[in-house]
Amino acid sequence: SSGINAEYGLTVKIYVDPTKIEAFKDLVSEHLTTSLKEPGVIRFSANRDYERDDVFWFVEEWESPSALLVHLGTEWFRDGYLVRSRELCAAPGQRALYLMG
Repeated sequence: SSGINAEYGLTVKIYVDPTKIEAFKDLVSEHLTTSLKEPGVIRFSANRDYERDDVFWFVEEWESPSALLVHLGTEWFRDGYLVRSRELCAAPGQRALYLMG
């Protein structure tokens, strides 16, 4: 199955500069509020790692690949979240994209 009409999941592991965790939490709150209003989002959550305070996990579910691509192309994501998060992160994040179900 090609998955063209399937729901997609995305998990992102983010490594935050330990001195900037509070600023990152503020950014995440804004990111969640904005992203949860987007068309095609099923689930969008940010979670702290249970072992490391400086690691966050984004868990997302989207109705389709096109809904995820629209999210990634929004002005907020490109010019807001990405730009501001780069200043707060200690290392590049890790991503996994997968078909749901």
